[in-house]
Formats: sequence, C-alpha cells, structure tokens
Amino acid sequence: MRKLLANWVVWILAAPETNLFLFSFLLHFVYEVWQSPYFDFYKMPSLADKVNYITHCTVGDGIITVICYWLISWWCRRHWILRPTWKLTILFTGLGWLYTFSSEIYRVHIAKLYGVSALAVPGVEIS
Repeated sequence: MRKLLANWVVWILAAPETNLFLFSFLLHFVYEVWQSPYFDFYKMPSLADKVNYITHCTVGDGIITVICYWLISWWCRRHWILRPTWKLTILFTGLGWLYTFSSEIYRVHIAKLYGVSALAVPGVEIS
C-alpha cells in the first residue's frame, strides 16, 4: 500500500499540470501580495481575511493556467509544453489573457464585485 501511495505521489508531481499550477500559483501570489495595498479588500478587518482573499485569487490564476494548457493540449498534444513553438506559446498566453481580461471587465464593471483604486489600465479601468 505504501509503495502504491508513493507511486501515485510521484505520478502527480511529474504531471505537467501540477508543475504549471505550482509555478503559476507562486508567481501570481507574489503579484497579488505586491498589489494588495491598492485594492479595496486591504481594509478587511483581519490578516487572515486578507490572506484568504489573496490565496483565493491566486488559486484561480493557477486554475486558469491549467485550463489554458488543457485547451492547447486538446488542440495539439499533451506534452507540447516540453517543446513549445512560438505559435503555441502565444496561443497559450493569449487564451489566459483573454479570459482574465474578460473576467476582470465583468467583475469590476458589470457585477461590481470589487473596485480598483490604483494600478488601473487607462480606458478599461482594470489592473
């Protein structure tokens, strides 16, 4: 049983999705922490609330990254990321940007889920 569990853990850690998610999570977490003083949630009553909010956003960014990887994999091949072409890299990045851009427009301007007080791109008023 122990060997089976160890093999399962190795298999999970070797998957491209796991590595992409972890890299994306760490990269986006640094960004979220850096920009946190500029957003409305910074006035939350406790540090735990702030960390929870930042972590929630960062997990979402990691999921977006994995979904974009799956979409390219569906179109191409699963391990395209080991030998990416410029076309696939631009498509991967573009899908993530397109989803994030439309999601931010919706959340800020239509649903009014949060406001942007600084670091906003002129014209669209999202960060």
